[in-house]
Amino acid sequence: MDYSWRFEFWYFFLRRSPRDEGRVEALVLRTPGGGTGAREIVQEAEFSPELGMHGDRWSSEEKRRPGNQVSLVNIHVISSFAKDAESRAECGDNLHVDLELAEKNLPVGTRLEVGDVLLEITPEPHRPCKKFARRYGETAVKKVFRSDKKGRRTRGVLCQVLRAGRVRTGDSIRVLRGSESAL
Repeated sequence: MDYSWRFEFWYFFLRRSPRDEGRVEALVLRTPGGGTGAREIVQEAEFSPELGMHGDRWSSEEKRRPGNQVSLVNIHVISSFAKDAESRAECGDNLHVDLELAEKNLPVGTRLEVGDVLLEITPEPHRPCKKFARRYGETAVKKVFRSDKKGRRTRGVLCQVLRAGRVRTGDSIRVLRGSESAL
């Protein structure tokens, strides 16, 4: 008998996020040279098409791809797995946002204006890894997989940087739709 439905109810109890204009709740650097899992919560950061989030280890990874430069996770989702800012930062996502990340709201190619930066949602899947399971538990992984089957993107989204600039905690995130999304 399939009991996987029990991993779905948690999602309906999460606070809902805005669909068109959200907010950056936290910025997290995965610091290079600090070992696996080294994180730094910062108040502001520079972003560029060449380096992604400046200071993040993405730019020094051998297997980096433009489609996974910057990662976003919904603050309400990660808060349901983690008890405080430090444990939320362990997920490794660069931007913790109050914005609806579901495929229906942000299809691949959608552009987001975040502070001065322009990001574009890529088709790269963002799945929980072994480290995510170790930090938040197998139940969290099952919840994420179950929700992601429905297109909710509870593990988050991956983006590439189209326009360089600065992002600060508290900055707004604007979803660009239609003619607004042209560079």
